[in-house]
Amino acid sequence: MSRVRIHRPHSLGSQEVRRRFAEVESSLQQHYGLNIEWDDLGGAFHGHGVTGQVHVAEDHIAIDMHLGIMLWPFTHRIQESLEQQVDRLLES
Repeated sequence: MSRVRIHRPHSLGSQEVRRRFAEVESSLQQHYGLNIEWDDLGGAFHGHGVTGQVHVAEDHIAIDMHLGIMLWPFTHRIQESLEQQVDRLLES
């Protein structure tokens, strides 16, 4: 499995980041068929060849995504796209 990891600090608080993440979540659902199951600390997701976790804390967000073999060739593009979306999400 290939892995995509993103860790970004923020000063927005966990509730605001979760609210903003809803926009990214819809994009992830459209592009990768991801379904995210949320709990108090974050969410676990799975989709077509993708599994992972999102951890939203008061001062950072961490995403750990595992890509199946069919997505390996696109690891770099997926990483860049997700980083851009998270960076936009955290802009004040």
